[in-house]
Amino acid sequence: MSELKLEWKLPAPPDAVFPAFAQPALIRRWFGAPPGCHRTHAPDPGALGQPYRVGLRDAAGRAFAQVGCIVEVEPGRFLALEMDWEGGPVPPGRTRAELTFHPTAEGTRLELRQGPFADDAARDAHRAYWEACLGRLARVVAGEAVPCFEEFWEESRGYVGPLAVAAYAVLAGLRESGAPKEAVAQVEDLLYTHLPRLREDTADALGAVLQSRVEGGAS
Repeated sequence: MSELKLEWKLPAPPDAVFPAFAQPALIRRWFGAPPGCHRTHAPDPGALGQPYRVGLRDAAGRAFAQVGCIVEVEPGRFLALEMDWEGGPVPPGRTRAELTFHPTAEGTRLELRQGPFADDAARDAHRAYWEACLGRLARVVAGEAVPCFEEFWEESRGYVGPLAVAAYAVLAGLRESGAPKEAVAQVEDLLYTHLPRLREDTADALGAVLQSRVEGGAS
């Protein structure tokens, strides 16, 4: 059995960070998705001890989920949850994650402890998961409008094939690069209107081309 220990610096005090763990509009922008995957649905955070379920898709559009419950809360200071996975790239196994919020001169030092894990591979997969999540959290706390695939999924009426994942990456890149809002709106309208109408084989072919260009541009 092994345990994960991780620290992350956040550019805001604990009282300003904690709402990102409680408000659905903020949670959906950072929590739940492993690297290369995307949230598609999650209910509002449940009451203490009530189960939650986060719907997810991998890059190929396959569905999986994170499940768990919040077991302890001290607003602005401490949060503990139990979590597990149903499918997807992260090895399953119920674990307890404890997050402690320490005030610093620069903002917050977030201390994470999670376990027990069956082996080091499971621990390392969760490290990659949390690093992806906390990287997004830092941007949310800093006030960035972090692109949200869950909103794309809702607005495009649940079209989550490979082409939609690649299209989302393009839209996110346009927003983050400061493209004019009118241009982004035109691209969104085109995608939302026509993506669901494409034949599956056409969508897969276009998705492969678009994803290769996205990956090539990021390298």
